[in-house]
Amino acid sequence: MNRLLILGSGTFALETLDIAELAGELEPVGFVNSLERPPRGAQHGGLPLYWADALPFGPGECLLVAGIVSPLRHAFVAQMEARGYRFVTVRHPAATISPRAVLAAGCVVNAGVVVSSFSVIGPHTILNRGCLIGHHNRIGACCTVGPGANLAGGVELGAGVFVGVGAVVSDHLCIGAGATVAAGAVVTKPVAAGSFVVGAPARALRSGALLEAQHDER
Repeated sequence: MNRLLILGSGTFALETLDIAELAGELEPVGFVNSLERPPRGAQHGGLPLYWADALPFGPGECLLVAGIVSPLRHAFVAQMEARGYRFVTVRHPAATISPRAVLAAGCVVNAGVVVSSFSVIGPHTILNRGCLIGHHNRIGACCTVGPGANLAGGVELGAGVFVGVGAVVSDHLCIGAGATVAAGAVVTKPVAAGSFVVGAPARALRSGALLEAQHDER
């Protein structure tokens, strides 16, 4: 059985551990922190917490997955890929994935997720509890689709899109890279890259640093 290291030291990293253990195909052996060096002997969820620059396992000795919701995910993944580490998708046994869907390496798929036919999920994307991905979706790298969100058919998410809890995106819409769809929003028109949209129907907000806590690794 391959060993698994989970990037991150927040609550979603613990949830990723649960998913990996329930899937039963990998042996989780620890968590990896990039923000600060953990104290000697530090643990997270009962497993060792390692510093990214002092891992006891080389690239050929374990697989990685990123249990990080925050925008830090992209840089951390790139750092580890540059060192030669390989990533693996972790899928909860209670998720339903069409045999005609494609999931790239490094995804985390939580319980109750449904991915319909001919959808393509980019690398290091998080599909959280009970979200619904319709047919022919194209989801970019390092996206997050929150619990209970519903993406209808033919939706396209650019890289790094965050879709909040219970949000709905109508058919054949494009959400530009780096955009945020707030919890409960109903998107009926395309969303420009980097936008933050709220409400039903969704509209863009124009000011402020908006709800960064949604992306908090913890």
